[in-house]
Amino acid sequence: MHVFITGGSKGIGRGMVVEFLKRGHSVSFTGTSDDSIKKSSIDLKGDFLGLVCDVRNYDDLVKAKELAINKFECIDIWINNAGIGQAYKDVSDLTESEIKDVININVNGMIMGTSIALTEMKKQNHGTIYNMEGLGSDGRVIPKTLIYGSSKRLLRYFSKGINKELKGFKEINVGTLSPGMVFTDLLLKDSSPESMKIINILGNSVEEVTPFLVEKMISGKKNINWLTNRKVMYKFFISLFKKKK
Repeated sequence: MHVFITGGSKGIGRGMVVEFLKRGHSVSFTGTSDDSIKKSSIDLKGDFLGLVCDVRNYDDLVKAKELAINKFECIDIWINNAGIGQAYKDVSDLTESEIKDVININVNGMIMGTSIALTEMKKQNHGTIYNMEGLGSDGRVIPKTLIYGSSKRLLRYFSKGINKELKGFKEINVGTLSPGMVFTDLLLKDSSPESMKIINILGNSVEEVTPFLVEKMISGKKNINWLTNRKVMYKFFISLFKKKK
């Protein structure tokens, strides 16, 4: 099986690259520079291809897809993982570039990636696309995260809608990945002291979360959620005992 992952040079993306390779699958992944690709390729074992790609650029995505197809012939799973957070500010305090960067990567990049992947999957008549959820996907509204949260809320709506357009393609699906709170730069960079209290309770490492996500994708599950309500309750319960020590 061949898996294509955007934003696969660090964080959850790289964690998924590692886990798919461990299981003997071929992986193509993108990063934003030659340097990021070289650094992320260190210690990787297996059949992989690192590609420089800016997901804000349609032509970059098409070129990366073509290079991956040339090496591995088809794409069985495409993961739109590339994404950024926002500065922890009110909307009125964000600059034009801060707003556009989030939308261009989290929304435009995800939509263009889905479109490009679907074009290929319709030719091969099979494949699954996964879009990476985040804070806001479930409709929760958290002040000072509204641009990021809106981008992830749109992602869930979009993923659900695409499946309605795919009714004539029974072997093609679009699913979602919900990794919960993972200790990455994306989560920690602009976290407030208050949010860190919750993150320290509910957070998990990349190494804990990515094997679960990968196994579920391999098994064919469409919408994958790591941090279930049951896990949340358990983590808060355990935290009460930690505080007493």
